[in-house]
Amino acid sequence: MFALGHELAQTPAHKFDLAHMRVLLQGMDHPERRFPSVLIAGTNGKGSTAATLASILRASGLKTGLYTSPHLVRINERIRVDGKEISDDEFASLHGEVDRVAEKLVERAELPWHPSFFEMMTAIALEHFARERVDLAVLEVGMGGRLDATNVVEPQVSVITDISLDHQKFLGNTVGEIAREKVGIIRPGGVVVTLPQQPEANDVIGNTILELGARAVNAVPYVPPVSPGSPEYLVPSTETGINCAMWRWQLRQRRN
Repeated sequence: MFALGHELAQTPAHKFDLAHMRVLLQGMDHPERRFPSVLIAGTNGKGSTAATLASILRASGLKTGLYTSPHLVRINERIRVDGKEISDDEFASLHGEVDRVAEKLVERAELPWHPSFFEMMTAIALEHFARERVDLAVLEVGMGGRLDATNVVEPQVSVITDISLDHQKFLGNTVGEIAREKVGIIRPGGVVVTLPQQPEANDVIGNTILELGARAVNAVPYVPPVSPGSPEYLVPSTETGINCAMWRWQLRQRRN
């Protein structure tokens, strides 16, 4: 896996293309279609937002997958179910399976080259969540959104955290250009949760929501000030419990 790393520094760099990721997942019988998901993009706070949401869902009784990047110490940290990291044995086994699928696709010229490190990691995570039969998976976008490997899922909810300048070499030189990459995770008629944004990013997000007929949920009123213990910003636990209970009920209805 580590031999596939540093894909952004390759010369020449491989072009990002979701079609390649879809071919890989088709060869794996589409694990991404076997569980519902939430997709989170942004420049700042997407990892902590993903971890917080996963914690809330677990506390409500949902079996929850969490996919984040990068890792701090062990690569297993990126893939968790109910807070538990994927085991070394399971990771090695899944890597071998995904790698064999990828090699066959390359041999048959269905893929132009072997999947990148992040594409392999994402495929392993999706397969792990499918096999674990999670009720919901929370997926953090790696970079951008529109062409990110995680964007192969059809999310129940798309979340966009604060957008600012990042990865300009790949995403654009202005907040507006970068925002246009991030909004690629919004689906027609889907639900999108937005956090406080710079005006340039707000324009891009708002126009995309209108164009796609998506339903916007403004999370700004729930974002705490510098002192998160301020009582006026705390959501009553009963309200949180009701919302999670409703989500559990909706998931069961879709499965029946």
